Amino acid sequence: MKPYSVIDMHCDTMTNLYRNGKSLLDNDMHISLRKMQEGNYLMQCFAMFLYLKDTEHPFETCKAYIDFYDKEIAKYPEIIRPVTTAEEILNNREKGIMSSLLTIEEGAAIEGSIEKLHYFYERGVRMMTLTWNFENELAYPNYVYENKPDTVRGLTEKGFEVIEEMWKLGMIVDIAHLNDAGIYDVFSVAKKPIVASHSNARSVCGHVRNLTDDMILKLKENGGIMGINYCPDFISSNTDTDQIADIVRHINHIVSLAGVETVALGSDFDGIPTPKGMSDATKLPILYEALRNEGYSEEDLDKMFYQNFLRVLKSNQRH
Repeated sequence: MKPYSVIDMHCDTMTNLYRNGKSLLDNDMHISLRKMQEGNYLMQCFAMFLYLKDTEHPFETCKAYIDFYDKEIAKYPEIIRPVTTAEEILNNREKGIMSSLLTIEEGAAIEGSIEKLHYFYERGVRMMTLTWNFENELAYPNYVYENKPDTVRGLTEKGFEVIEEMWKLGMIVDIAHLNDAGIYDVFSVAKKPIVASHSNARSVCGHVRNLTDDMILKLKENGGIMGINYCPDFISSNTDTDQIADIVRHINHIVSLAGVETVALGSDFDGIPTPKGMSDATKLPILYEALRNEGYSEEDLDKMFYQNFLRVLKSNQRH
């Protein structure tokens, strides 16, 4: 496996570090800089995750998380540097330096305000989910605790306004956690490639956080991508076995439907129970070899592991 060839679209590491005081450089979590180096990471998207039941002021809380992220990344400039463009990622790679991209998981961070969306763009945010598992000013999630899809309630009027503004600004719209009706609403007006940053195939594992085959085909038409999530409950009904074989099953299914251009990686590390086999960021070379053994070419693997995300990021950037 080539060095610096993994882009992961989603982890909850940074907000966990904010709470637990551990070090980004080295820790006992799923992701650390040392683990990323061992796992051949090119870039990690660090999500600012908001749990609305514990957050009275989502905007202020998210600002505090970003302040922490900025300080933490700035401690290790010879190992990792923040980026906002595909070109910066490749420039860092030339210097042997990994990259970090700032994202938000929970559209309530902007509190329904276009001005606050602009604020986060200026701070470096380049991707945002419209929801987590609670409804907000923009949209509704699926009923994850009951495992039922919501096919009725679409985006709110404000939700439509926000995604239009995200595309104008150069921010990626992330449909992970969005309900089924909302996902189809986004597809109906999509102007740029969208992502499901950490979602799998519902026909392989029937969790409502995963995408249906029809959604995957629409993602292909849109030029978007989905990041394979390593959460045991989203991979398989048998969570006691080595999950790598089941992750490969999801990838094979998505490729059979929509081609290698639709697959990316979205671990959900440090936001999920530890998967068997795929237990932390050092295990990416094992997944790479498992996919090689399935017959995927180096070109296919490059697309899935990092090039597809670079393409989508570049397509969403302001030029």
